[in-house]
Amino acid sequence: MRASFSTVVVAMLLIGGPVAFRPHVLTAAQQATTNTALNKEALAALDRMGTYLRSLKAFQIEAVTSTEHVLEDGQKVQFSGMTTLVARMPDRLLIEETSDRRERSYIYDGKQFTVYARRARSYATVPAPATIPLLADVLDEKFGLNLPLEDLFRWGGPKAKTAALTSAMYVGPSQVGGITCGHYAFRQEGLDWQVWIQLGDYPLPRKFVLTTLTDEARPQYVATYTWNLAPSFNDGAFTFVAPSGVGRVKMVETSQAGEK
Repeated sequence: MRASFSTVVVAMLLIGGPVAFRPHVLTAAQQATTNTALNKEALAALDRMGTYLRSLKAFQIEAVTSTEHVLEDGQKVQFSGMTTLVARMPDRLLIEETSDRRERSYIYDGKQFTVYARRARSYATVPAPATIPLLADVLDEKFGLNLPLEDLFRWGGPKAKTAALTSAMYVGPSQVGGITCGHYAFRQEGLDWQVWIQLGDYPLPRKFVLTTLTDEARPQYVATYTWNLAPSFNDGAFTFVAPSGVGRVKMVETSQAGEK
């Protein structure tokens, strides 16, 4: 099974009759105007979002996700999931991930990081660096592990997606869960992605859609976010205590795995 992320098409649907719909395709002139004149507006929206996210001291997110996987014969299957994230910057993180395929917890207390696989009844703990962004880097580079929703901690930093952009456009106003957002579409090598950013004083990302271009099936990943900017928690929320009967395993470094 091939697994990959995906995104969405920028074309809007207009009613063509009582029950008929037809795609609205931008003309070449409209596309040129959108990609050039509105490019700075789209990039400025990302900058505002990143600046605001970096200012948050604590937050909680509930993300409803769907991920498309591509089978060897090209057929796509979709898996649904829910991710809950609680963060206290810069060094406390709890992520609970539940999907059709797995249940995992990720716990970080500023000194140690633990990943707990409920269905496998096992966990692994490793020493951790001093901040959440550094933790995401170490897990990716050393263990080949990507934290759910980790891009939220990268916006505005050196590893933000904006560095590789080849196209940026403002699609228009949109509603996500009754919240008015600006809808933006971007392209970089191998990936199209869209983000819906809340308008007003709280420029929070409310929805992401990613499309993998390196697979002809164009699989998609979609996440819709609900935010709580005043979460209630204590330090115990970021401490892992192994349940009875759960075994500890070693988290294997990527280089070691390749040697086997």
